[in-house]
Amino acid sequence: MKQAIDFSLHHDHFLTVGSRRKSHHSFMLMVTQGCAFVRLGKEEYAVKAGAGFYVPFDCLHAITVLPETQYRMMAYSARLTTPLCREAGYFRVNALIKAVCDELTVIAKLDKPLKLEGESGNLLRVMADQAAKLSVQSKTTAPGLDKHSTLALSQILNGQSVTDLASATSIQEFTGYSVKEIESCILMREAFKLSRSGRKLEQIAKALKQPAEIIAAMAQPILGQSL
Repeated sequence: MKQAIDFSLHHDHFLTVGSRRKSHHSFMLMVTQGCAFVRLGKEEYAVKAGAGFYVPFDCLHAITVLPETQYRMMAYSARLTTPLCREAGYFRVNALIKAVCDELTVIAKLDKPLKLEGESGNLLRVMADQAAKLSVQSKTTAPGLDKHSTLALSQILNGQSVTDLASATSIQEFTGYSVKEIESCILMREAFKLSRSGRKLEQIAKALKQPAEIIAAMAQPILGQSL
C-alpha cells in the first residue's frame, strides 16, 4: 500500500484464483456485480452483488472471484492508528458506506489520485471511521440463501455435483451464476492451483479425472490463459 487508506475498483473478466495467505492489511470487499468467495479455514463465504465482507490484518484467507465480477476494495494499512474491527465476516453496506464509495468511484474513474488530502482524503477517513465501527457476522456462508441450498453451494465449492433443481435455481438467483457455471469455475480453480504447483496438463487432467482436451478447452474462456 502506498498510503494508510486506499480505495480501488476492480473488474475481473476472467476467474481470479487468489492464493491462501495472511492479509498484509485489513480490507473491505464490496461486490457490485457478480460473485466472489472468501475462504476462511475450511469454510467459503459467498459474497454476492450488494454484499460486503471484511478481512482484518494478518487473517489467513483466500479469495476466488468469478468471471465478470466487479467489486470495490477499501484497504487499511496496519500502520493506521485508528483501531479497526478485528473479526472477519459479512458487514452491511449501509447508506453511508455506499454513498462514500460512489463518490470515490466517480473520482477514481476520472483518473484523479485518491490522496489523503482534500475531498478524497475526507472520504477515505470516513471509511476508516466506518471500519472501526463495523459489526460483522460469519455464522452462515451465504446470508439470504436457505439452508438446503447453502449446503448444496458448499458441496459445489468442494467439487461435488448438485442435481437438486430447487437448490440449483436458488443458487443461480443468489449468485447470478448457474450451477454449471460455478462447477466449471471450481474445476478450473483446481486446475489452476495444480498448474501453479508445477503440474503439466496431462497430470492435471489425471488428478481431476477429466480428459485433458476438456481441461485445455475450458482454460482460455474461464481463466483467460492456457495451462
